[in-house]
Amino acid sequence: MLRKPMPLYCLPLVALLALLLFFVQSTPAGQVLDEQFGPDGSKVELVKAKIRNGVLTLAVRYIHPWIEEKQKAKKKRDEDVYLRRIPIKFKIGDVFYVANGKRYHVLKDKEGNWLAAPVAGDFIGGPMGEDALKEKLEKNMVPALQIDQSHPIQVLWFKFPAPPEGVDEIEFQIPEVSPFDVEIKR
Repeated sequence: MLRKPMPLYCLPLVALLALLLFFVQSTPAGQVLDEQFGPDGSKVELVKAKIRNGVLTLAVRYIHPWIEEKQKAKKKRDEDVYLRRIPIKFKIGDVFYVANGKRYHVLKDKEGNWLAAPVAGDFIGGPMGEDALKEKLEKNMVPALQIDQSHPIQVLWFKFPAPPEGVDEIEFQIPEVSPFDVEIKR
């Protein structure tokens, strides 16, 4: 009996899942640099803080609360927690770190694009086709990323100017998340 090949529309989803699994596995639990509470009971982990060529890269991982509940208890999961969708959407201009009392904001490239991901215009936002995104941006209606049962983890990253020499700790701030204390190693 011959099997039908996978439909082409499934390929981006499969690639995204493979990339997500690779990133999650490449940062073992012992490598979490700091952890804070996020929106609606989610957990947000700082998983990367690296300086290279005068640029600081910070990455965070949003985790749906049912993942921990599932690991803690063998009882039937709470359907309200499991089915809850938690939106993640904010302006990239509201993301910054503080060093020596000064704010440092996310960098842009030569074309004016934010050095962060996933980006939708000036927002951290959900994926869309280019035409739909253009229309939504004109109306300032960018969809939120979601963490839910089908996407329990979302990874975001940001690039900043490196902190001045002599700075060994910064405070990283993302909307709706408590500030992260980040130790800087050069």
